[in-house]
Parts: sequence; structure tokens; C-alpha cells
Amino acid sequence: MIGRLAELYRLLSFGGIFMLAVGNFLWGQERDIAVLADEMELRVEASLRKYEVLQNEIAESKIPLLEKINELENKTIEYRALLKSRDSEERKALDDLRERQMRIADTRTQNDYVSGLFAQYLNTFEGRLQIAEDQLFSPKLTPLREAIEIAGPGSRVAIEKRAEAVELCLDRLKLVMGGYIFLGDAIDPSGEILNGDIIVFGPSAYFRGLAGDSVGMLSYRSGALEPGLVLFDGEYGNPLRNYSDTGESSLPLDASLGKAISLKEASDSWQEHLEKGGYVGYAILAMGGLALFLALVKLGDFAALSVSIPANLTKVASKAIEGELEEARAEASESRPWMRDMLQEGASHASGDRELMEDHMISVILHRKPRLERFLPWLAVTAAATPLMGLLGTVVGMIKTFTLITIFGSGDPKALSSGISEALVTTELGLIVAIPTLIIHGALVRLAKKRIGAMELAATEFSKIVSKLAINERL
Repeated sequence: MIGRLAELYRLLSFGGIFMLAVGNFLWGQERDIAVLADEMELRVEASLRKYEVLQNEIAESKIPLLEKINELENKTIEYRALLKSRDSEERKALDDLRERQMRIADTRTQNDYVSGLFAQYLNTFEGRLQIAEDQLFSPKLTPLREAIEIAGPGSRVAIEKRAEAVELCLDRLKLVMGGYIFLGDAIDPSGEILNGDIIVFGPSAYFRGLAGDSVGMLSYRSGALEPGLVLFDGEYGNPLRNYSDTGESSLPLDASLGKAISLKEASDSWQEHLEKGGYVGYAILAMGGLALFLALVKLGDFAALSVSIPANLTKVASKAIEGELEEARAEASESRPWMRDMLQEGASHASGDRELMEDHMISVILHRKPRLERFLPWLAVTAAATPLMGLLGTVVGMIKTFTLITIFGSGDPKALSSGISEALVTTELGLIVAIPTLIIHGALVRLAKKRIGAMELAATEFSKIVSKLAINERL
């Protein structure tokens, strides 16, 4: 850089001299060349001395600048190393942050899972409590649930309350292993709330009133907070009445947990069952009774009518061909009443046209057919109408049920049982009457067709015999 400055200074000096010479030449100034050369030399020497001074100054200022440059370069290298170190630390911190965030997420997931398990365990525990034990454990579990919901599932308070709830559940397991007793309330069948001892043994809970008169098994009662009491009467309840404070006694165990007793009490007699059907049920039973009576009448009719072809057809036909009508009628009178009338009519016209004779015999059959098929349409109507009447009773019962739901709501099933019972009982009665009536109607129709067919076959056979005898007589 200094060499370039010196060269530039020389060029400027020579340029000045040249310009001065040209100026002198242009302006016509005449000067002494020697003087001018001396003057120019002096100027050049002066310029050289200034140049040397400038070089010395530059040399003196160059060293501090180089030292400063070296110092700045060293600091740059140091800062670069520091920046690289900070970048490495930052990456490490970011990796550590990501790891911590993953741990936090895993911890939250585990916490949520544990909270779900605890909630499931607590729900299962409460679901397995006997209905009578709610009086003892609900006042303890409810505050714990509320505290957990307020504090949040992941808080320290929630963890502490969970631990208390688990300890409470474990205490209950210790109690129930050998059975335990506590004071509580129960509702007797009349709806009165009784106070007394509640004895819990396994899945069963028993009650003994303070006076010792009301004893029985406890079960769920719809629409009430207290359990319902299924009373034990007679000797069956003596073990509970004589239960001592020592806790040693024989308890009446029921494998159905009181359901068998309740079912027995809820079972109705056949009169009560029919009363649930209402007036529609009575109408169905009336139709069924009338159908049964008519079926018995029809069976009597069919029993009096033989389906076998009479064995004396040939005798009747031969007497009729010979003209002995009285003897032919007497011979035909030995047959069944319905066959008798047909054979007598055929014998009366045996000497005439065969088709006319057959028409008279068929006429007798047609006159007898309405009597043979009487009451059968009523059986068909009964078989078709009783299911519809049962459906009518179902609709009436459901209307009553919806009316009760509108008034009392759907919380108490017993309030709705009357309408539902009528709806189901009428359908049951309709099917009970319709199915046998349909079967009986089919059987009676078949019997009627069989007897009509037997009479037609007898008429055809009699006509054949008459024709054959008439041909033989001509020959």
C-alpha cells in the first residue's frame, strides 16, 4: 500500500513539472533553463523528503494496526469457538427439552391411565356393593369423588384422595370376608322406613328391626334410596330374630339373593292372571268357550254319521229293480239315518232314469250338507278374530301405560305394570284361543269332507249296482 502511494507521488511531481514547462512554453515566458532545473530539483528533493517522512509515519502506524488486527482476529477465533460451543449447548438443551417433554407426555398418559383405572375400579367397587351397604360407604366415597373432580385428576390432592378411596375399599374387603353388622334403614313392603341392624354376609344382606319383629333379606327397591325388605315369616326368620351381639348365628342363605321369594310373591293365581286381561280378555275367553262347546257338538254329529259304505247296497238295489219298494225301504232303514234317507230316495227312483236317480240322491246329500257343516264358520271366525282382539287389548293396555307415564313418569316400573300386563295378557289369551280353535276347525272340516265324500261314494256305488242289475234284467 505504501509503495503505491510513493509511485503516485512521483507521477504527480513529474506531472507538475511537465505542466509547468508547458505553461511556460504556452505563455511565452522565457526563463532560464538551469534555474528552472534547479528549482525543479529542489522541489523533487522536498517531495522525496516528505515522502520519506510519510513512509516513516506509515511504518510507525502500521505496527499498532497489525497488532490490533491480530488481536481482532484472535478475538474472532475465540468468539467463533464460543459460538460453536453455545450452539452445541443449545442443541443439547433442545434435545434435553424434547426428552423432558416426552417424559412429561408419558407421565401425563400414565397419570390419565391410572386415573381411568381408579375411576373404573371405584365404579366397579360401588357396583359390587350390596344395596344396603350404600348407607355405610356412600357418605365416605362421595366427598372423595368431589375432591378429585375439583382438584383435577393429575393433582396431588387427587392422588391422596385416590389412596384414601383404595384404603376404604380394602377395609371393606376385610369386613366382608367374615361378615359385619351396622345400623341402617330399610323399607318394608307397606312402604314404612324401619331402623335396625343390617347384617352383611357375602353377597347377601339381612335386616333385623330394633324391636326384633321385622326380619328378612334386603334387596333393591325402585324409586327409593333405602333397600327394600323381603320379610321372613315363621321359623325361617328365627335365626335372624335370635341373632346375638357376638355375631355367631346360622343365617338363612338364599342362592337367588331374595329373587325367588320376590318371584313367589309376584306370581299370580290364574284368576288374577285373567283379571289382568280386562274386558277384552273376558270377551276372548267367552268366544273361546263358545268355540269349544260348538266343537264338542260337532264331534257328536260326526260320531252319529258313519263314513263306511253300507253292506246292503246290493239288496236294496235288487229289491228296487224288482219293484218291491217297501222291502227296499225296509232294507235301507237298517243303515245309518243319513245313509237311510239317501238309499230310500235312490230306491224310489231306481226304476227310472239313472241320472234322475243320482240327482235325487245328491239332493239328499246337499240337504244334509249344511247341517254337517254347521258351526264350522263360527270356529273359523273365532280363530281369526281372537288374535285381533288380543291386539286390541294390547293397544288398550299400551294407551293406559303411556297415560301412566305421562302422569307418573317412567321411574317406577310397578306404576306401569298394570297397563303392560293387560297388553301382554290379552295377546296371550288371543293366541291361546286362536291356535287350538284353528287346529280344531281344520280337523272338523276334514271330518265333514270325509263324511260327505263317503255319502257321495255310496250314492255312486248304488247307482252302479242299479245300472248293472237293470242291464242283467233286460238280458
